[in-house]
Amino acid sequence: MRKLAKTFLHLWISLVSVAAFATGWFFLAHAEKPAPLVDPQVQVSSSSQTLLEPIPTINDLLKDQSPTAINLQSSNFSFPRLRTRGS
Repeated sequence: MRKLAKTFLHLWISLVSVAAFATGWFFLAHAEKPAPLVDPQVQVSSSSQTLLEPIPTINDLLKDQSPTAINLQSSNFSFPRLRTRGS
């Protein structure tokens, strides 16, 4: 009897899985379709008006002594030690 119950249980799980898959497939196939995407009219702008400044080189940055430059050598910030207390 035990072997018969095990076989019946395997068959039952297989049939229910296939039925659930088919039901899900059916509902997805008959679901409302999304509206197609409509591309808005895109205006093409000329790229010649939007030129970027060239990236300064290291020599340019070293020559520039502006007040906005960050002086890392004079900072008193020290990183805290990373400690783990074991596990």
